[in-house]
Amino acid sequence: MKSSSRLLILIVLSLGMALPAMAQVKSPDPEKTENIRQLMKMIGVDKLQHSMADQMFDALKKVMPAAQFQDDKSRKMLDRLMEILGEEFKKVDFSSMTLELYDKYFTADEIKGLMQFYSTPVGQKSIQVLPALTQESMGRGMELGQAAGTKAVDRWLDEFPELKKGLSEIEQSR
Repeated sequence: MKSSSRLLILIVLSLGMALPAMAQVKSPDPEKTENIRQLMKMIGVDKLQHSMADQMFDALKKVMPAAQFQDDKSRKMLDRLMEILGEEFKKVDFSSMTLELYDKYFTADEIKGLMQFYSTPVGQKSIQVLPALTQESMGRGMELGQAAGTKAVDRWLDEFPELKKGLSEIEQSR
């Protein structure tokens, strides 16, 4: 099995195992729970989560080696996987997971404070710019990470010339 196929299977299995855990929500304080729901609505959590899912799908497509998806059948299979992932993600109750995490990490008073903040002009601006800021920082972070990874591999290959030679021979045999 090729490494990209293993990676794809690992991603799908990881997502499958994570989904049941996302459905568990417990909050002993109904007022806090309602305030968290209102805060999530103010922030537009659903929109952010859909945006993050789209970014994840785009990143997943980029991780897949393009050489393995050059023929029509392979591209159709990959497109179908993305469709299925999208369908399954729509079925997941991310709101319950988010509610649980806000309940875990913030006190009732902190939730009220966040609601007050997001009611201010600066809070409203942060709601508007945070998705773009997050997307841009993820893109830039990926670029910086890829550059660092490339430099690390180059240094590694320089330290082990026999490995560099072996990889070169493999590339030539293709």
